[in-house]
Amino acid sequence: MEHVKRSKHLIIVGAIGVGTLIFYFWMVRQPFFASFIAWAGNYLWLYMAILVLFKALAIVWPPIPGGLLTLGSVAVIGWQYAFLGQVLGGLLGGSIAFFLGRKYGLWLLEKFFDWTVIEKVQKVKIYNHREFEAIFFLRIFTTAVSEAVSYGSGLIKIKFRNFFLATLCGFVFELPLFYLAESILRGQNFWLSGSMVLVAGLLFYKLKGRYFE
Repeated sequence: MEHVKRSKHLIIVGAIGVGTLIFYFWMVRQPFFASFIAWAGNYLWLYMAILVLFKALAIVWPPIPGGLLTLGSVAVIGWQYAFLGQVLGGLLGGSIAFFLGRKYGLWLLEKFFDWTVIEKVQKVKIYNHREFEAIFFLRIFTTAVSEAVSYGSGLIKIKFRNFFLATLCGFVFELPLFYLAESILRGQNFWLSGSMVLVAGLLFYKLKGRYFE
C-alpha cells in the first residue's frame, strides 16, 4: 500500500511539472509576458523581495507551492537570481519554521503535517556531533518534506547553527536544477536537459525514501 501511495505521489508531481512546463510555453507567447520581464528587470529588487518572502512563506505554511515560483522565475530573471531567491527564501523560511517548531512543538506540526510525517520526525535520533551531517543528508534526500525537517529540527532540539549551515550547504545540490531549467525554458538542448532533470528528480525521490523511512 505504501508503494502505491508513493507511486501516486510521483505521478502527481510529474503531472504538475509537465503541466507547469506547458503553461509556461503558452504564457511566453502572450503579449504581456515581455512587458512583465521588462518590469521585473527594472524593479529587480522588488521582484526579488517578493520572491524571497513567498518562498519563506511556503516553508512556514507548507501548502503554498513556493518551489514552483522560484523555479518559474528562471524565465523572468535568469537562473542565478532565481536560485538566489530560492536560497534566501529557504534560509529565512527554514529559520522561522525551526524556531516555531522549537517553541510550539507537536501542536504546530499537527496543523501542517499528517501523523505519518510527524512519526518519522519523532523517530529521528541524531548524535550531537553528527547534527550537521544528519540535517545535511535529510535536507538533500527529503526534498518533499523539507518543511517538516525545518520544523522537526527545532522540535528535537538541533543546534540552530548546525541546522542553518547544513540547510545552506544542501542548496548546492539544487543549483544544477536551476541551471538546466534555464536551458529548457530557452529551448537549448531541450531533450538532454529535460532528461537530466527527470533522472535527477527520480534519483532524489528514490534516495530520500532510503534515508527517511
